[in-house]
Amino acid sequence: FTDTLASGSAVIGLDLIFAEVGNAIWKRLMRGLIASADAAQYLRNLDNSPLQVQPVRPLVHAAFAIAEKYRRSFYDSLFVALVADLQLPGVTSDEPLYRAVHPDYPQIILLRDW
Repeated sequence: FTDTLASGSAVIGLDLIFAEVGNAIWKRLMRGLIASADAAQYLRNLDNSPLQVQPVRPLVHAAFAIAEKYRRSFYDSLFVALVADLQLPGVTSDEPLYRAVHPDYPQIILLRDW
């Protein structure tokens, strides 16, 4: 992440990243894996990250078409729609998603190959 920013590139995510990361932090707190103070710090770090956030709403129809065509979740298809809309590379660790859409979306690469 920091290497990407240092190179002058941007890291872009969907606006639902805040709900997803917040939920992951909450789960770790509820399982006793982190302290409340740590959870609060992680949320502050998210607030202060240089992540560029894109709204989900303009991608809904394209994502649904992708989900239907490739039989992938709507959530995963939002990522593909974002990559296609911005015409930028997309990085995922989701190998089944990668295998399903990569032939038509070669700009999507696996995290391990990034």
